[in-house]
Amino acid sequence: MRIPFSWLKQFVDWEDTPEALAERLTMLGLEVEGLERIPGEWEGVVVAQVLTREPVPGSDKLSVCRVYDGQRQRTIICGAPNHQPGNKVALILPGHALPTQPGQKEPLVIRERKVFGILSEGMMCSPRELGLSEDAEGLLILPEDAPVGMPLAEYLGRSRGEVVLDLEITPNRPDLASVLGVAREIAAATGKRVRLPELTDLTAWEAAPSAADQISLIVEEPELCPRYVARLIQDVQIGPSPDWLRRALERVGLRSINNVVDVTNYVMLECGQPLHAFDAELLARDSAGRFTLCVRRAAPGERFRTLDGQERELREDMLLIADAAKAIALAGIMGGENSEVRPETRHVLLESAWFQPTNIRRTSKALGLRTESSYRFERGADPAITDWASHRAAQLILQIAGGRLALGKVEHHPSPALPRHVTLRFNRVKAILGIDIPAEAQCRHLAALGLKTVTVNDESATFEIPSWRHDLKREADLIEEVERLHGVERVPATVPRGGLGSHPADTLYDGMAHIRQLCCGLGLDEAQGQTLISESAARLVCPEAALVRLANPLSSDMNTLRPSLLPGLLDSLRHNVTRKNLDVALFEIGRVFRRTEKGVQEQRRLAWALTGRRHPVFWSGNDRDAKYDLADARGLLDELLEHLDVRGVMMHRRTEISPLFIESATLQVGRQWIGELGLVSPILARQYDLRDPVVLMELDLDWLLSQRARSRAFQPLPLYPAIRRDVAMVVPESVTHADVMRVVQQARVNHLVRVDIFDVFRGVSIPPGCKSLAYAFTYRAPDRTLTDAEVNTLHARVVAALRAGLQATIRESS
Repeated sequence: MRIPFSWLKQFVDWEDTPEALAERLTMLGLEVEGLERIPGEWEGVVVAQVLTREPVPGSDKLSVCRVYDGQRQRTIICGAPNHQPGNKVALILPGHALPTQPGQKEPLVIRERKVFGILSEGMMCSPRELGLSEDAEGLLILPEDAPVGMPLAEYLGRSRGEVVLDLEITPNRPDLASVLGVAREIAAATGKRVRLPELTDLTAWEAAPSAADQISLIVEEPELCPRYVARLIQDVQIGPSPDWLRRALERVGLRSINNVVDVTNYVMLECGQPLHAFDAELLARDSAGRFTLCVRRAAPGERFRTLDGQERELREDMLLIADAAKAIALAGIMGGENSEVRPETRHVLLESAWFQPTNIRRTSKALGLRTESSYRFERGADPAITDWASHRAAQLILQIAGGRLALGKVEHHPSPALPRHVTLRFNRVKAILGIDIPAEAQCRHLAALGLKTVTVNDESATFEIPSWRHDLKREADLIEEVERLHGVERVPATVPRGGLGSHPADTLYDGMAHIRQLCCGLGLDEAQGQTLISESAARLVCPEAALVRLANPLSSDMNTLRPSLLPGLLDSLRHNVTRKNLDVALFEIGRVFRRTEKGVQEQRRLAWALTGRRHPVFWSGNDRDAKYDLADARGLLDELLEHLDVRGVMMHRRTEISPLFIESATLQVGRQWIGELGLVSPILARQYDLRDPVVLMELDLDWLLSQRARSRAFQPLPLYPAIRRDVAMVVPESVTHADVMRVVQQARVNHLVRVDIFDVFRGVSIPPGCKSLAYAFTYRAPDRTLTDAEVNTLHARVVAALRAGLQATIRESS
């Protein structure tokens, strides 16, 4: 919300700068997003007095003058003949620009300059140079009572420069969406008093017949509109708004429309109460000839054209203002074209009401229609200021547009809300804030905010909450207010006391942080995808029966809870590649959701996505252009598991067709599925604008964390050397590395500490349907050095197991 600094000063005194005010408001919890300086007319032009006048040596027309500008004396060179010592003149100071003259492309900026060797520190202005008249023969001579140093615009009653504060209002503080609300905060913080605009007696403008005789008010939905005030102003003159009103609206970003509509907007900004003006002659009358106002719900299928020219179909839960024949306004949101104030309008019916916030918010969202009025009503306007705002608006309309006011008003307010009471325990303030604030100071701070003390004793006080503070509902809210007024900056910084013992979540998040650190150390960048994805993307990785769909999705691209992290990582790869970041290695940690017989199951997953070149662009090796493949994903996995001391993970090639992968494998520990990896189908990759091979892998992070949580004993470095034996064997093509490891583990050979595959070969020397696998077996005893004979005996058992379990033909063993 934008608030002019000068407008605030009409409500509360502030002697310091706008910057100081912005800092003070920020410390009170009102975020000031910025200060905008709007130049006024004749910026930098002040009333000055000529002290002396002497001729300039060497010039027939120029004179050198000593001029006092209210701050200091200045030397001015002038060529005008009509000034004498003692005259009051208009002086423009260096660095400021004169108004643009006809034919000028850019305004003339006055600078200090030397004339005949004399430095001139400004310029005394003529009426033509100021745009006041065509007289350019002499200076503008001001009356003798003109105050020296006063800005010329202020002296002549013209527009001055302005500073506008741009405030970010939180949803829980609707009272701050007005000049009055912000002024209350300033007054509470500084101890000053708030000055409300004076409401004059309207009887001078009132004339018979009364408003009650001319207006019929029917409220069919009192729970949605508990208060409604209507006044009738007749014989108004619709026209442009005066300059002060037009400028006030323009500085907060509103367009001036006409004097009556501008008054309703001005009062709304002033006190936070939205108002609306109807052209009374466009309203249908009842059988008694009275203007009819009916607050009702929309009829099924009812359509209504609002002031923005859009015809909208309404729902039955939407609230309308109607006359005897038709709807004339969307309650609390926008009026209708069929009752707007026009240049020919003579009679105005003025509405000021309080509408139920939930209904306004629901209607505004359903119709996609947000207005200044709905912004305030949906957060909660002040119900107690409804009549005050109506009185204030009627007064301004009568002063600006003339007219006659019908006697009295018509009001619906059958059940005024009782004020809320909240009790504050003084010792609770210390317990929450950690500082000792005297009870008297606590009461003083709350009283400054408009809270009235109902009862008070040594231990607590009960306060009546003002009608404009909807956010104050419990004791904690009052403690927050005490802290704000006491000063957040005065609360000392202390070390958190922390909790005793540990919490299971600590271990969980420590484990996730460790895995993040390991993934980053492996050269991967972290991605954060959306939890909601499209159903088509979800089907790539999950059967349709297991998908978890939203009942009311925002869009078709976000209608399903993700069953896997892989679709989101494909989107992240596309985002990078389409922006010329072609070599990408990403990881993501997140939750996935699948429907099971027991309901929706939620799991944590870790996933990787690789595409592009394996090595950085500056790599100079022979394989510098090599692309990522499945071996890279497996290598990253082995490295991660090695750091986590997790063993027993086997990879099993998958033979069934997958919509996502052209080649893939599952990762298992025994028969338990813990993940999968695969090479993305080139056809699918092209749909994501990916040209290089794409490798994806996903792991069950919950299982991985459970393995990491196992207690691990420290193992010292080995004292005795290891002995390595290699085996090259021919096996059927269907034999996998997991098969080899299974056979070796079943052999239960003592002192075998490591098994590594280092070569896979297919060639003319290998029978069709077979392949050659080469393995390294490492043996070491913990308490002595093994002899060659002992190792040969152990290794022979391994070779025998491979022959028996895999029908392997040993090509070479060493």
